[in-house]
Amino acid sequence: MRMRRKDAAAAPESHAGVVFPLTRGERATQPVGRHVISSATARVDTAASESARDEAQWYRAYPKHFRELTRLSAGVNAGLIAADGLAALHATMRFRRQGAEVSILDAMDVPRARYFSSVTVDGRGPTSDAGLVLYDDERPVRGADLRPLLDRWVVDGTAEPSAVTALQDVDEHNAWLDLRGRTVVVMGAGAEMGPYEALLGWGAHVVAVDLPRPGIWQRLIDVARRAPGRLTLPVRRPVGADDSDGQLALAAGADVITEAPEVTEWLMQIEGPFVLGDYVYASGAMHVRTAAAVDAIIATLLNRRRDVGVAYLATPTDVYAVPSEAVTHALRGFAGSSPIVATARGLGGHRVFRPNYAGMQTMPTGHRFGLFDGLITQQGPNYALAKRIQQWRALRARESGVWVSINVAPATRTQSVVSSSMLAAA
Repeated sequence: MRMRRKDAAAAPESHAGVVFPLTRGERATQPVGRHVISSATARVDTAASESARDEAQWYRAYPKHFRELTRLSAGVNAGLIAADGLAALHATMRFRRQGAEVSILDAMDVPRARYFSSVTVDGRGPTSDAGLVLYDDERPVRGADLRPLLDRWVVDGTAEPSAVTALQDVDEHNAWLDLRGRTVVVMGAGAEMGPYEALLGWGAHVVAVDLPRPGIWQRLIDVARRAPGRLTLPVRRPVGADDSDGQLALAAGADVITEAPEVTEWLMQIEGPFVLGDYVYASGAMHVRTAAAVDAIIATLLNRRRDVGVAYLATPTDVYAVPSEAVTHALRGFAGSSPIVATARGLGGHRVFRPNYAGMQTMPTGHRFGLFDGLITQQGPNYALAKRIQQWRALRARESGVWVSINVAPATRTQSVVSSSMLAAA
C-alpha cells in the first residue's frame, strides 16, 4: 500500500498483460496519473487540467489535484469528467503479449481460444435464517437488538439517516437476503473486504475470480462446501469428477492483468443475469494495472451484454462531495466537542482535531455541499487513481441504465492496511 518515489516505474518482471506505456525508456506511473487527471478535467476547467498536467511533484502534491477533481465533479459535469477520464486511461494504458502491444480494449477482442473452462462446487450447508447481522464494535447484533443499535447510530452520527433507513428496510424484509437463484461474479474473491462468504451464506451462485494460487482457492472451496450456495470457478486444465478439492485448487484461478481477454471471454459464457462486483486489490503501481484490467473487462461485458450489473466498494480514504446536511451536522458536533479536545487542539497548534470540513461549496445550481478529504498520502497517487477509475465506471454505467451498487467501505484492519507501519499504528 505504501508508495515511495522509487516505485515510479513498474517492476521489470511485471511487463506483461496490462502495463504502463513506455516513457523515456521506462514504464513510469507518474506521467499516466498526471495525464489521466488532466484529461478528465480538460473540458471542464482549463486551469485545473493544466495544473495537473504540469505538476512536477505528483507523488507529494497529488491530493490537491484529486480534491479539485472531486469539486469539479460535484454537479452537471460529473458524467463528462468520468467519460474523459476513462477514455484517457484506456487510450494510455497498454496490453502487452509476446512482445506486441495494443490498447487494452483492442486486446479484449482477441482472447486465446478455449483458455478457461468452468467447474462448479455445490455447497452442503443449510440456508441461514439469521437475517441481517450488524456489529457493535466486534459484537454481532441481530433480531430485536438491531433497532436500538440503529437508533444509536443516528443519534451519535455514526451513520447517515438514509443509511439507517435502508438497513431497517432489510431487517424488516429478511426474504431479501435469500439469494437462491441469483448470480454474482466476485472479482477478487479472496479479498478480506469482499462479500464472497456472505453471498454464499445467503444461497447465491458465486462466480469467483482470483489469482491462480492454490492456497487462495483451497480456502474459497472450503467456504463454498460449508455454505448453502454454489461456486463456479475458472480452471485452465481439465479436472476430473473424482479429483480432490486440493487438485481443483491447483488448477483454479486467473490473473486479470495478464489474462484479461480470456477472463472476459469466460465471463461471456456465464448465464445471466448477473452482477459483477470488483473487489480486486494490489499495492502500488499494480493497483492501477488491476483496476485498468478489470475496468476493461467490465466495459467489454457492458458493451456486449444487457444483463450485467456492477458493484464496487469505494474507499473511505478518498475525497467525496458531501451533502450540506451532513456538513452542518459535523460542524455542529465539532463546535460542541469536549474541553479536552479543545485543549488538545490548542496544544497542537490546530494541527490536530481539525474540523472535517473547512466550509461549504456552492454549485451553479445553488446547491451547497462540502468536500470530505480522507486521502492518506501513505497510500499514494496510484491507489487514489485506481479507486477513482471505479467511481468513474460506476457513474458511466448508471448513466447508461445499468444497475449499480457502490458503497463506501468502513475503515478496516485488513492486511493491506496494517502492512503500513503508520496506518497500523493509527
